[in-house]
Amino acid sequence: MRVVVDATMLDGGPSGAATRLSALGAAHARAGRVELLHLVRPGLRPLPGLRCEDFPGTTTPLGRARSGARLDALLVALGASAFQAGALPLPRVSAAPLLLTLHDLRFLRADAPALRRLWARAAAPRNLARAARVACVSRTTADGLVASGLVPAGRVLVAPNAGTPGLPAPVEPERIAALRRRLALDSRYVLAVGPVAPHKRPGRALQALAAARARPGGGDLVLLLAGRAGAQQAEDVALRARQLGVLEALRVPGPLSAADLGAALAGADALLVASEVEGFCIPVVDAQLQGVPVVAVAAGALPEVVGDGGLLAPPGDADALGAALVAATTPGTEREALIARGRAAARRWSWDATAELLERAWGEVSARG
Repeated sequence: MRVVVDATMLDGGPSGAATRLSALGAAHARAGRVELLHLVRPGLRPLPGLRCEDFPGTTTPLGRARSGARLDALLVALGASAFQAGALPLPRVSAAPLLLTLHDLRFLRADAPALRRLWARAAAPRNLARAARVACVSRTTADGLVASGLVPAGRVLVAPNAGTPGLPAPVEPERIAALRRRLALDSRYVLAVGPVAPHKRPGRALQALAAARARPGGGDLVLLLAGRAGAQQAEDVALRARQLGVLEALRVPGPLSAADLGAALAGADALLVASEVEGFCIPVVDAQLQGVPVVAVAAGALPEVVGDGGLLAPPGDADALGAALVAATTPGTEREALIARGRAAARRWSWDATAELLERAWGEVSARG
């Protein structure tokens, strides 16, 4: 069976979508049941070791919507059994069944950009009807999609994420020490992974840091925001940190290499997730596998993914988030029990199992034509 996978949403930087496609591509290759071709932006090879082909003109919503004829020609030439799309809107494809991977439901939120909200109301039902199946990365995302009325339950598949392959490997203490020196991390620190962008709630993370530092046992905590940050975003975060009196406790190094991210995670005293729109959140699983306590907001798919292997705070409550940070970073039996529960929670997820689910779905829709 040959399947074409849309990877043109990847821009070469770190992202959950890139981790998912890399991990699943490797899992499919190990199983040897499916031949995959990944369509990528011209000049980029964001999925090392996987078969990729340039496919221009699909980096914008309009470009994706208009790519159906070119995709059909490619699918026919390859004799493809299915096309796995990775972003909305969906093109018109008739040469093979089309499936969609849906990471989250941000396009349905009231705080989504105006054009996205308008598209969701006016065009999303018809557009999503083009998908034979919609693979959601968590049960929470799947249930929310069905509850919205956009896709019937029979066409929704839960195909969850897992941890970053290779990241749980032991990290040399000297690598952690070198990263600490480079980033001036000379005290305990809390790690937040992801772009410095509004949906990741960096301001809320800073509020939680300020609340934690104001509590007994939290005065030395530092926040490391590891992810892409434009000049304006970095400036905005620094301004907010200055207003909260925690500028000296903030580090914004930009995106870290895979090796440095592994070292940053291994050396962290806790992982902080302040976002309320996560469709899965792979860094949660990475932290749990590394024995790092997780502190997150009880929103989106985070309660499902964190399970009882982390501390959850109500949405909008920075004080509760700060209190959870202090609890998670305080040595003792409670912290050790939290770490043990986190490791057990992380073992629920498997890229090999998700690859098998997808292969089964591809076979079913292909057989139906």
